[in-house]
Amino acid sequence: MTATSKKELLKSTKSRYLKASTEEKTKILDEFCANSGYHRKYATYILQAGHRYKTRELSGKKKYVGKILPLVVKIWELLQYPCGVRLKPMLLEMAGRLAACGEIPTINEVVKNQLQTISKNTLDRYLAKERQIRRLGRGKSLTRHGTLLKSSVPIRITNWDTTIIGFMEMDTVAHCGDILSGEFIYSLDMVEIATGWSEQIAVMGKGEAGIVKAIEAIKQGLPFNLKGLDSDTGSEFVNWHMVRWCKENNLFFTRSRPYYKNDNAYVEQKNYTHIRKWLGYRRYDNSKQLEMINDLYRNELRLFNNFFLPVMKIKSKEKVNNSVCKKTYDIAQTPYQRIMKSNQIPLKTKSELLKIYESLNPVKLKETITAKLKRIIQS
Repeated sequence: MTATSKKELLKSTKSRYLKASTEEKTKILDEFCANSGYHRKYATYILQAGHRYKTRELSGKKKYVGKILPLVVKIWELLQYPCGVRLKPMLLEMAGRLAACGEIPTINEVVKNQLQTISKNTLDRYLAKERQIRRLGRGKSLTRHGTLLKSSVPIRITNWDTTIIGFMEMDTVAHCGDILSGEFIYSLDMVEIATGWSEQIAVMGKGEAGIVKAIEAIKQGLPFNLKGLDSDTGSEFVNWHMVRWCKENNLFFTRSRPYYKNDNAYVEQKNYTHIRKWLGYRRYDNSKQLEMINDLYRNELRLFNNFFLPVMKIKSKEKVNNSVCKKTYDIAQTPYQRIMKSNQIPLKTKSELLKIYESLNPVKLKETITAKLKRIIQS
């Protein structure tokens, strides 16, 4: 029962209560406590004639005013509209990075303090309307299960050791538009489990050799040693070509269960946030578009996703009443931040990543991404 409902119940009950006899008051009091959930002593107190029910009056003053809200919206749009939990840890760092790049004036101590104290719920409340405006739909899956080698590729569900860097989930996203016939472009999406580092590359069709060649290209540019791969049961992954290549490179190769999307939860999420939100659901089916999409994937978009977009990791899961699963998350960090904090990455690699990070301007990256996307759509 809401506070407004309780107030209305009190108003209707009080007039009867004051006019009733002692025996009737006992019955009314029992009924009122059962409906409202109030303690009996408190119910007796508020039903007295001299008591006036008070409601909390809002002052109407907004705490976060001035420069902070436009700055929050600017950072929110720049980071591709994350939720408040993911946005809050990035506010101060992104504001400092934008100021260092000359995109915004130097922020003062008042703004810094407000960026630190604003809560995730306040952020969600302020940005709720903008989030509704930008909401996008979801597409359909074109995964076709491979019929061979399932016994040679072991099933791995979700029991990842998220402390070890080097294991990646992979999936393909079809850019077929509304027409399934003919040959069209697929995006290969790969996500590292421990850090959230992701890589994307476009291929024409999803032939066995083409997919393996794309994975090899991604492997060469990773800031960590690749140790294992996990995929769904699609025929582009479950084939002899992939099995042989993984054995030659000493990689663990596992697959998920058919029709269980949560087995590949890490990469399924990135399919939308790192591919669909940028390229949408249009059809791309020519070599010029393939070249342009890869130019975007392997340059600006790769840098933007890994150096500036925060991700959260689940710390623990707890069953509540044997039904609801209560999840606890860590503080949102970018894949770059997680790699820099890990003792599994060599100092030389960290030094190279730091140089790249200090050379990046997130606003210029976003502008370049937008310009390239327009050319891809118009091609």
